[in-house]
Amino acid sequence: MEGLGERELSLGESRPFVLVFRAWRNWQIGHSGSVMPVSRPIAVTLPAHGVAFAESIHGPGFRMPERADPFHKLIYVLQGRIGFNTLAGGEPLRAGAGATVCVQAGARHRITDAEPPTLLLLCFSPEFLSRDPALEQLWRTLTAGRPAALRPGHPGRVRFEGLWRAGIAEQAGRQPAREVAVRAVAANILVALARTPADQPVEAAAARVAAVTRELAATFYESWSLERACARAGISRRHFSKLFREQTGRTFLEQLTELRLSHAADLLREGRHSIIGAAFSSGYGDLSHFYRLFRQRFGQPPRAWIEKRHGAALRKGG
Repeated sequence: MEGLGERELSLGESRPFVLVFRAWRNWQIGHSGSVMPVSRPIAVTLPAHGVAFAESIHGPGFRMPERADPFHKLIYVLQGRIGFNTLAGGEPLRAGAGATVCVQAGARHRITDAEPPTLLLLCFSPEFLSRDPALEQLWRTLTAGRPAALRPGHPGRVRFEGLWRAGIAEQAGRQPAREVAVRAVAANILVALARTPADQPVEAAAARVAAVTRELAATFYESWSLERACARAGISRRHFSKLFREQTGRTFLEQLTELRLSHAADLLREGRHSIIGAAFSSGYGDLSHFYRLFRQRFGQPPRAWIEKRHGAALRKGG
């Protein structure tokens, strides 16, 4: 694993929070000649909505004096290797391809290059966070205390990099409500980092399957298949199925069905969703298939199940 060195995270409280992802080496963003290597830090000016994605390709002579920015930022090392120093001093934190360093607004820091890197930056204003107290608290949680090295499995890496690409695409596009989309992607990146489990050895197949299980629980409404799950874990179908059953007590399809139907039942129980809406929101595009599975799971078709619960609620209230 490239990334943090021996002194990965024996850092003081003012140091940045570091998460390590394996970079997708074939993603040669910026190396088409459209972005020239720089010898000093690029200038980033935040737009009115408070979020900016930027790219910085360091040339061999890159130099950066110690600085502090008026905004928070994430520094994602797409390629290469950097050293990261803060005002607290000491040896630089070494970060290679796939590392994400979180830097708070006003924190003095300096980057040095061990191997000329390509860096992707997500910069956002304190005001962007203050609009949502929960998001602001999430950022404080990410950057508070002594950080820990997180080594997510394949699902976390795919999720993180996909969000980053979406942010860059939205910023560069001309779609309606582009600013709203950029802010939403930035918030989702912070959520993805916060949800990345700590201390998971990515080399262990069981840990990768556990990571897929957690991702499935959070995104069961997406277009999941056993093939997708196996690709996420990076292991064979037979091995994945064995480990998944050991961890959950169910097959992959059984677990997916249970998550979707339980969610659909919750939506119908609230009384604010139609049967079609509950099925769609739970990941089902075929209503007849949803009806069949719902009857198998709950013993009744959705309409009868709703009416029975409604009648029971009326009798209880009377």
